[in-house]
Amino acid sequence: MLLVYDGTEEAQAALTRCSELSLALSARVEVVSVVDSVSANAHSAGMLGELAYSRLEELARHTLGTAICKLADNGITAHGHIVFGRTVDAVSRHAASFNSDIVVVGHRTQKGLARWWRERPIHLDLAERLCGSTIITVTLPLA
Repeated sequence: MLLVYDGTEEAQAALTRCSELSLALSARVEVVSVVDSVSANAHSAGMLGELAYSRLEELARHTLGTAICKLADNGITAHGHIVFGRTVDAVSRHAASFNSDIVVVGHRTQKGLARWWRERPIHLDLAERLCGSTIITVTLPLA
């Protein structure tokens, strides 16, 4: 089972669901935290410096550690991985290399202009890319 975790409320809800599933299925858990420097660089008009890259990686490591600790508190041994690149690309590569049968991601339904300005939700792209894997999307209510 692969958990995509970035520390958001959506990811925390996904972590809770992942814990429940792991205990019920006796499944091992791999946690992925993505350093998406590609999107961050695009949002900063290509002006992202070395210090910012380091900060992104540091934040991802901290977030990953938090997820591992929360799973351990629930009696689940999990292995963590930092991956780099666009989130959907990095998660797809990782899921394929570890043969993840179940991928758990968090999602918040957007309303208004946010639906048009944001990237496509990750679970839609993962569903197209990960043949043979079950994508579990934990959705939070509208903000």
